[in-house]
Amino acid sequence: MRHTLTVTLKQKPILSLSYRIHLQLLVKPKIEFQTAIKQELEENPFLEEVVNIDTDYSLEPVIKDFSLYYDEEEEEKIRSNRLVYKPTLMDMLESQINLEFNGIDKEIALEIIGNLDNKGLFKASEEEIARKFNVAIEKVESIRKRLRYLEPVGIASKTLEEALLVQYEDRYGKDLVVEKLLKEQLKNLATQSTDYVAKELGISVEELKDILSNLSTLNPYPTVNYSSDIQQYIEPDVYIYDRGDHFEIVVNETGIPDIKLTNRYKRLISQKDLSPEAKEFLKDKMEKARGIIEAIQQRKENLLKITQAIVEKQGDFLRKGREYLKPLTLKDIAEKVGLHESTISRTVNSKYALTPQGLLPLKAFFSSKLQTSNGDISTEKVKYMIQELIEKEDKKKPLSDQAIVNILKDKGIKIARRTVTKYREELGIPDSRTRRKKG
Repeated sequence: MRHTLTVTLKQKPILSLSYRIHLQLLVKPKIEFQTAIKQELEENPFLEEVVNIDTDYSLEPVIKDFSLYYDEEEEEKIRSNRLVYKPTLMDMLESQINLEFNGIDKEIALEIIGNLDNKGLFKASEEEIARKFNVAIEKVESIRKRLRYLEPVGIASKTLEEALLVQYEDRYGKDLVVEKLLKEQLKNLATQSTDYVAKELGISVEELKDILSNLSTLNPYPTVNYSSDIQQYIEPDVYIYDRGDHFEIVVNETGIPDIKLTNRYKRLISQKDLSPEAKEFLKDKMEKARGIIEAIQQRKENLLKITQAIVEKQGDFLRKGREYLKPLTLKDIAEKVGLHESTISRTVNSKYALTPQGLLPLKAFFSSKLQTSNGDISTEKVKYMIQELIEKEDKKKPLSDQAIVNILKDKGIKIARRTVTKYREELGIPDSRTRRKKG
């Protein structure tokens, strides 16, 4: 046997500290972003706050639009304190449920979120809810599982492991190794070496470290960013106002410090008597400061551009409701605004918009599409039509999935029976045999 040594050159992107900080901050929702900036302002010697005396507050329309009426003195006090309307987490969940569910499904969904603990986990009895609404336990469980993918992702999970798994799948995709890790090896991470856990999972230590790095970006509990109270106030990242002939978009910058690089410590880096460790520390701080300043500006620009592109496409949805949601993908927006698809994903992830339809995650504006004889249609609209057909059916002769296929075909929507079955199951609706009422 002949042995040869082959050297292969591969290009591997190396991200600078500045850019890594930039990427980390872009994914943070308003409150987390604000906290991170303030913390870095306190700890980083290269940053200082710019103090502006500014009476022109960009968020003044917020006060007017939400009908908070005060006398002139009170209104001036509100403007000077830069107060904004802050919906509760429960408000946000109810807005999403109003878009995702109808009829008794909506009532069950509201009942489930009304029984969450202060960590956002579901600890109540599905049997009791099933009895209350006279439905099968499987229906309650199906609705609970759908709720987990609302924002904040993982809400209504039963355990920490389930919440983390749902978050991981939502952000990084389904991974059977991660599922095994969370279900079987989570406790071993605290007591065993990474070599042991990696061997149990059948992966390398480096692969395990990558997974753990991804897990570290998730929330240990769905409401961890909303304090210990499920009713904690949250701030939208962007406001969308219907002005009749157009939509006005305002990025929420309230409480985010205006910062700049300070000149006070720049000379330190060039001092010859600095130890290598001190010099490296200061260089890292300087690079981090630059990344933060860039992230603040980039976050605002990206949010504004992306939201404008979304609103141009989804104006009917904002005015009329979910049945008017049009097909829209991250790629569509990326091409529209000239940004990479991954940047769009980071920007909309865990961000919320206060809209005429209530407080919604920006992800709610995206929907895949089906081709019809009349053009593309969003899968959300097809689901809405299926749900509406079933709600209006004769309960003594409920519609089969094939019957639904035929009705949709008459409306110009060509769809396979297995797809109707899939959508029906995602909606938590049982089959026609189970729905049939006797007598």
